[in-house]
Amino acid sequence: MKGIITILFAFLVIGSNAQNKLGPIGQWRAHFDNHSIEHIVKGGDYVYAASPYQIISIDSKKNNYWIDKTNGLSDININHLAWDEIQQQLVIVYTNSNIDILKGDQIFNVNALQLTNLYPDKKINTIRIYKQWAILATNFGIVIIDLIKHEVKDNWFPNNNQQPIATLDVLIANDSVYATTSNGLWASAFNANTLQPNQWNRLTGYDRYTLKKLTQYNGNIYVYNNHSFFQLPQTNPFLQFTNATINHVDTSATNLYIGIQYPNQKGALLQLNKDKSASILIDSSLLGVPKQSVVENNNFWVADSVKGLLLKNNTAQWMPLGGPNARIQGMEAMSENELIAPYGALTKGFAKFNESGWTSYQQLGTVQLPNLNASTINNKEHSYWFTTNSSIFYISNDNKAENILPNNLTGAYKQILTDPNNSIWAIQDQQGLVQQANNRWNSIPLPNSYQKNGLNQFIVNEKGQAWLIAPNNQGLYVYQNKLVYPNEIWKQFTTQASNGNLPSTNVKSLCKDLSGSIWVGTDNGIGIYNCGDIATEPCNAYLPIVNNNGFNGYLFQKETVNCISVDGANRKWVGTHNGAWLLSADGTEIIEHFTKLNSPLPNDTVVQILIQPNTGEVFINTVNQMVSYRGTATQGKVTQSTIQIFPNPISTHFNGQIAMRGLIENALVKITDLNGKLLYQTTALGGQALWNGRNYDGQKVATGIYLVFVRDISGNEKSVGKIVIADSY
Repeated sequence: MKGIITILFAFLVIGSNAQNKLGPIGQWRAHFDNHSIEHIVKGGDYVYAASPYQIISIDSKKNNYWIDKTNGLSDININHLAWDEIQQQLVIVYTNSNIDILKGDQIFNVNALQLTNLYPDKKINTIRIYKQWAILATNFGIVIIDLIKHEVKDNWFPNNNQQPIATLDVLIANDSVYATTSNGLWASAFNANTLQPNQWNRLTGYDRYTLKKLTQYNGNIYVYNNHSFFQLPQTNPFLQFTNATINHVDTSATNLYIGIQYPNQKGALLQLNKDKSASILIDSSLLGVPKQSVVENNNFWVADSVKGLLLKNNTAQWMPLGGPNARIQGMEAMSENELIAPYGALTKGFAKFNESGWTSYQQLGTVQLPNLNASTINNKEHSYWFTTNSSIFYISNDNKAENILPNNLTGAYKQILTDPNNSIWAIQDQQGLVQQANNRWNSIPLPNSYQKNGLNQFIVNEKGQAWLIAPNNQGLYVYQNKLVYPNEIWKQFTTQASNGNLPSTNVKSLCKDLSGSIWVGTDNGIGIYNCGDIATEPCNAYLPIVNNNGFNGYLFQKETVNCISVDGANRKWVGTHNGAWLLSADGTEIIEHFTKLNSPLPNDTVVQILIQPNTGEVFINTVNQMVSYRGTATQGKVTQSTIQIFPNPISTHFNGQIAMRGLIENALVKITDLNGKLLYQTTALGGQALWNGRNYDGQKVATGIYLVFVRDISGNEKSVGKIVIADSY
């Protein structure tokens, strides 16, 4: 089977900030880290490098262009790249045996191998391009792909019993086919581009070496394993490494290059000399884990799986490839202008994303940043706050860093938040809460009867209440101070109908919506709280009932709700182990459901969702990587000013949604022609309204100028805008 996807040409020709360009409503963009580059090939005028999730094409001026699942690729987890010089196309192989072929602005998907049930293990170990074919060595044999028809042509078994066999590599050279397999090294004549059955010969003398890969250079065939290098037909290695392993072997027009791996993520790139010795070209002071190399015009490109992409000529530089420097594993925070993302336990520092793109911070001045767990932004003073295992880390608006110890108690600091009054709160494991107000830190311990080990997540509302996920399946802890109500108190909520009514005591997530309701996600669905003074009034969760395929049930019953976020229209974005969901404000209607099968999500396990209030962009972080989706709702304005219309002017060929944002909350929006004829009317989702460029009859409007009228819920006209539709745009 095969399919064809046409890539929007703009994605392939925009400059190095293209990855950060905000697109129209409903469009996705990737926020993948590219610190691990495992594949690189030269094709046409480009160098193509690949991380597991993304291909970066680099032109002669060192401009980057990104190709991934958000703009055309059919899959993630890239396993091999190969360039077809004759057809001028890039062959992309994935770990699940799916294949894409990128030619110009089209992607041809060849998924026959992925879908077949004939073989239990279909892993593709290597790919070679020979004439019009891609030759694949797989865990059951050799598969031939026709690169003109973009379909499977044939498959061979490198033995004489026609039985599947794990094939590690394949090479066609000197009118012969060579294959390294789990049963040794085999060869067969290759006449008239065909193979005859029972014509394979097992090459003896190599059994004790467990040979893996093949290459050819200067008319010679070479074969190697982890430590030894052979030239056929010699059965003794001419080059051996006792303190290193061979990662890859690549050739250029003039040389053969060997990437080797020392212990402790130290690597090197070697050149094979005429006397069959090897000399070091790039040493371990630069390389970590070299995976593949390309050499052209004295430019050495090396794909490194722990450091990225190295370009060495007269100097050496690690190429900037966009995205954060590592996978985001800490708890992110969003303001009106930027997102900050701590790297978490495995990488020190944090990343920041705004309209200029991603910037990573491992140090500020002379201060080395620690591992950061969670983050918050104080919008009033525009400062950043983070938690570490032993302290709270503060960065002022002039980039001065300070390590803060709120107390001398034992316990790692986990989540950190800014409350509606711009006070800073943090949760301290084994203890309770700490709060900063009036430049003083106060500790708020849990009652002695509460379990304390495992505290890690909470929220704070306008009523002076802090809602904590109780550890070890203990439900919720709620702390109420005297900010609004007269009584300071701690309370624990469970599944008992008169004491919390949670759907489960295994609470996973918390969220406060625009109406002040507290949404609680568990491993058995969602409960919603609307509580007053918890010291004097009962407080029990409402469990929404929804209709699913004709049956009524509790919202997300038997699903684990990892995270909940609220957009500008008070709708709920929910992350589960089964993708990302957009629900109506009351949770009774499913508006969207994104999974890795119907969207660019890299994984169905969603761990955090954040929403940019001004643009409505929804950032969805999974256990693998992060992507974002241009949503339909933004935060409503308190007072109406100029309407922002995007895109505008608009081509008559445009078929997407026209967004009008910067509106007062839930505004009434009318669109008329210049004569005042009403063409369309809608209500804003928070601060954004959408129009598809059609009238009430569903017909596209003609070229011309159209007026946008905005009114508040009282019917008072607030603003007027213009939309231009023309053939020339």
